[in-house]
Amino acid sequence: MNIRHLLNGFPGILILVVIYALTSCNSGSKGKPGENRAGEQNYPVTRVGIVIKMDSSRMKEYLALHADSNQGVRDLLQKYNMRNFSIFMTKLEDGNYYEFGYYEYTGTDYEADMAALAREPRNIEWLGMCDPMQIPLKGETSWKRMKPIFYNN
Repeated sequence: MNIRHLLNGFPGILILVVIYALTSCNSGSKGKPGENRAGEQNYPVTRVGIVIKMDSSRMKEYLALHADSNQGVRDLLQKYNMRNFSIFMTKLEDGNYYEFGYYEYTGTDYEADMAALAREPRNIEWLGMCDPMQIPLKGETSWKRMKPIFYNN
């Protein structure tokens, strides 16, 4: 079975809890965990891109965890204001598979939301399954945050 077949229907939703490298929303206002300003006009959005290496020997298991039929922690992503969460995977010329993740944070207190998410028992369980299937890049402990360089609205 080739990777293209395995990725068919891959929903692209994965919780990223090791948020050590992530910064807070630029809004300057502080709200309660889970609070969202989606109803406001022109609310700030923090766009987050991340990357991590995949353990190719665990690919089938990893993809099954992220199948459309597995709820996973999708509701927790919404609860803590992570929108448009997507994960992409590719094999690079070094022969390894890498995941690229992207989401938009739409809340008012990024640090509080991420801390609350990190305490969610189901999220802790989810990461316990997913983390061993990923290989952090050199010098990292989990996903590496990528520097945004371009956005076209």
